Amino acid sequence: MKILVVGAGMQGQVLTWNFGRCSQITEIIVGDRDEARARFVAEQVGNGKARAIFLDAKDVDAVAKAAKGAKLVMNAVIPEFNIAIMKACLKAGIDYQDMASGQTASKTVDEVFLEQLELADDFRTAQLTALLSTGMDPGVTNTFAANGYEDLDKCFEIRIKDFSIFESPVPLQVWSQETYYTDCAQPPLLYEDGEFKRVEIFGRREKYQFPEPFGIGSVICHDHEEVSTLPRLLPKKFGDKGLRYVDFKMGGREEGMDAELALVSSGLVSKHPITLKDGTKVRPIDVYVATLPPNPPPNELAKLALAGEITDHGVVAVDCIGEKDGKPATITHYIFPPDIKWVNGRIPGATSVSYGTSTPAAIYAEFMVRDMIKEKGITAPEILDRKVRDEFILELGRRNMRVTHRYEIQIN
Repeated sequence: MKILVVGAGMQGQVLTWNFGRCSQITEIIVGDRDEARARFVAEQVGNGKARAIFLDAKDVDAVAKAAKGAKLVMNAVIPEFNIAIMKACLKAGIDYQDMASGQTASKTVDEVFLEQLELADDFRTAQLTALLSTGMDPGVTNTFAANGYEDLDKCFEIRIKDFSIFESPVPLQVWSQETYYTDCAQPPLLYEDGEFKRVEIFGRREKYQFPEPFGIGSVICHDHEEVSTLPRLLPKKFGDKGLRYVDFKMGGREEGMDAELALVSSGLVSKHPITLKDGTKVRPIDVYVATLPPNPPPNELAKLALAGEITDHGVVAVDCIGEKDGKPATITHYIFPPDIKWVNGRIPGATSVSYGTSTPAAIYAEFMVRDMIKEKGITAPEILDRKVRDEFILELGRRNMRVTHRYEIQIN
């Protein structure tokens, strides 16, 4: 069975590695504007099944043509191209999947998600599936939010936290810096008292007790998909359980967060164009990204990671807070992606972030290929059948993404 991966960056690399190991997938097309990078990915991790092509993700006709005969188009590029790739899938009659709705040059995360929903009837009429937001967060987080929401009699709050500690002796971008900083600059969406609202950037800072070896860490509100999707989708799927609050917070070292706040507040990473003295219009974020040094070559990155010189440890927490049998109850899941050393022992040049984001997406994609996901139209992990979500969780463990579960209920 054939699959098209649009994008050959760090996410496309890990996706292709996973697909190369899936017996149901017999052909992988890796498409990117950087054809040399696509060839590298196809040859490095494609397991003899992959080939590379030049592909412009915004060219609807080109993506539709490349997808001909495929079972699924896997979107592994920045969210700017989501709608174009979705339209290409409709044109080609192929199922669609992405890892995030994300922010674009002109729209917030929430606006992009709502724009994607506008294509729901088109996908349903065509008897196609568009599976959205299947990475780590969103994706894994949504899956556990659904299980917690479903298992509680009442669910008043869902609180999600992503915490990481990263050290590198060389410049290393583990995520699109354009996506990260434009998200940081956007006042985060919060679902509070049953209403959507925006709060201050880097706001609502709190200390949270993460499991060992992380301990107490600081986190701040960050604009993210879960706040858009969970309050809209969970009550429709599982009934109204009193959900009044949803947030998403990111965290790390205090000094790092303070430095990022200063950078964002300066306007130097804004996505909004400014006019220079000569009349030229530029986006500060484009200038900033253009000045960043490139990542080390994959083999050099792998050497540093395997030697323990680059370290990267993270944990994601999903707290569902409500009632069970009339008593206060909390269901918490912690997700632990493997560290960068383990990842580079298998995929030279990948990172804990790229593995932790793309491996969950690959699992759901393989479920799509195996026809385990029956929903037509637009769907998301939090509203998939419980059997599918539970099998997904088991498969996370098989791919070294450890999950722990804590259930607390008042007993008197």
